[in-house]
Amino acid sequence: MPASAHPVPKCYLVVAYAPPRVSARAANDAFNRYIADTSRGLVLTHDHFIHPRGGYAIFACEREVQVRRVTDAQDELPGWQVSVHPLTFAHDAVTWLYQSDCTLAWYRGGQRLRTWMNRYEASEHCHRLESRLPSQAD
Repeated sequence: MPASAHPVPKCYLVVAYAPPRVSARAANDAFNRYIADTSRGLVLTHDHFIHPRGGYAIFACEREVQVRRVTDAQDELPGWQVSVHPLTFAHDAVTWLYQSDCTLAWYRGGQRLRTWMNRYEASEHCHRLESRLPSQAD
């Protein structure tokens, strides 16, 4: 992907499919290692596929070297089918959140991301995550 075609900052969607012989556990572990590498920029979200095995992630890249790391998955994901797509509107974490909020507002009757965040913060999922994270000074 030519550097001039997609100037940074830019968000990228990565869709990766594991080879059929890879177990679910091995696929999840490999994809988690790929997204954990901070040289790929800020990973904004990810999830794993059940069938076929694999996953998706969205990275916010601020430098060309991060874009190259996102697109270069052969070492961590050998034999995988990996597609990388630059996003149109999301250039960084804030514009990615804006796009999420805009999608809800326009296509789901004026719902807002803030409402869903409030529900999340009151949920068992948020509390479970907070209990698993190391303490951080504010």
